[in-house]
Amino acid sequence: MSSRTRTIASFFVLAMGMMLFGAFVTAQIQKPVQVRAAEEAEQGASARQLILGLDTFKDVARKQTAGVVNINTRKTVKAGRDQFHNFDDDVLERFFGRRGESETQRSLGSGFVIDKDGHILTNRHVVDGADEIRVTLSDGQEYEAKLVGRDARTDVALLKIEPKKALTVLELGDSDQTEPGEWVMAIGNPFGLGGNSVTVGVVSYKGRPLTVGTRGTSVDMIQTDAAINPGNSGGPLLDTRGRVIGINTMIITRGLPQSAGVGFAVPINVAKEILPQLRTKGKVERGWLGVSIAPMTEDLAKTFKMPAAKGAIVNDVTTGSPAEKAGVQADDVILAVDGKEMADNNEVVRTIAAKAPGVVVKLKLLREGKEREAAVTLGAFPEEGEAAPEAETERAKLGMTLQDLTPEMARRLDLPRTVRGVVVVRVEPGEAAEDAGLGQGDLILSVNGSGVASVDEFFAAVEAARADGVARIRVRRGETAFTTVLKLD
Repeated sequence: MSSRTRTIASFFVLAMGMMLFGAFVTAQIQKPVQVRAAEEAEQGASARQLILGLDTFKDVARKQTAGVVNINTRKTVKAGRDQFHNFDDDVLERFFGRRGESETQRSLGSGFVIDKDGHILTNRHVVDGADEIRVTLSDGQEYEAKLVGRDARTDVALLKIEPKKALTVLELGDSDQTEPGEWVMAIGNPFGLGGNSVTVGVVSYKGRPLTVGTRGTSVDMIQTDAAINPGNSGGPLLDTRGRVIGINTMIITRGLPQSAGVGFAVPINVAKEILPQLRTKGKVERGWLGVSIAPMTEDLAKTFKMPAAKGAIVNDVTTGSPAEKAGVQADDVILAVDGKEMADNNEVVRTIAAKAPGVVVKLKLLREGKEREAAVTLGAFPEEGEAAPEAETERAKLGMTLQDLTPEMARRLDLPRTVRGVVVVRVEPGEAAEDAGLGQGDLILSVNGSGVASVDEFFAAVEAARADGVARIRVRRGETAFTTVLKLD
């Protein structure tokens, strides 16, 4: 082989080698990029935002604060005075309203815009009973708001304003994907200071069962150490992408006048489930058994000779309820609903509430050591504070509003389960009931010696005594009882 030929061959080999080496290096460089691209395509662009930076919360606050509103409400309340009253004020005010002469009450809270049409989510307790609701945007513009719907069980309410300009709409996230340790931000109007303030913390716990509205039911709340104070109620709890994962609702203070780092938010998925009904019906229709239930403990399970502490024990059955009509009794154990075993009382509540009124459910019960089934046609879950129908003419003459004593009300008034009677919900000033010394929260036990267990029985007994012009009323107030005379003319 000539020298020229060898030179050309060497050059060709060298060139090929360089090309192969370049291809190898290029492949190694591009491989991580291709892997990252594939991962981003799979997880979505939002995955890149999981990495927190110095500007993460600043960016969330800048973008989302304009979608958070301040809510001011006004309502006028009127009730009869009660000079002998010695019940716990908080209990009665929550159940019946405040006592005293007519007065205007104002309250403050927060909310957030969920669509361009002006719908706003907040807490029910922020706007409940309000005669006027005013919403202030972050730029100071005020609107009169209409209450579209509310739900006692979840403490969620839906408002509507008629916007004059484009609104900042907050995106609703997926609270089921929230995990403890995740960074979150709370936005709201604490103490009515004006303007929106932000606080940052983490999800401390997920699925804390707490009662936020109707007693005897619970919501699996999101617990956070992001500071929540009075006035924050109804504001959003946001994730690091600025999506709403909860509605800030309540705090535990242990006697402190401000946040103790233990706040709770209603998961946004809970609100999303009921939004369609709030928009169209103004309320949420849920199935109702009419029982008071408690968790099955290990010790209780032993008394029933159960191998494990599952299900829920029935403490009480509401008179005339679907459960009573189906033969459910106190001391029964609810083991399963429609063939699905119940882990605890909370699962029973959630399962029943997820069904519509009128649906027939099959309960597997344990009674006296034997399993049995009961088919229950569910009723409609009553809103908190719903009263029995009143006899308006009698109320006008006697000056008071009465309600049947329910197991729920008995628990609130700390009454024994065996007590029967009718509850005085309201007393009008200057009327016969006030003259007789009756007060809000009193329990009328009997009329002229005959026990009364319902409002109808009370008025029937009063009618029977009307010829005498007076009726002897036996009343329970707290842990004491007294007798008074009610004038009927």
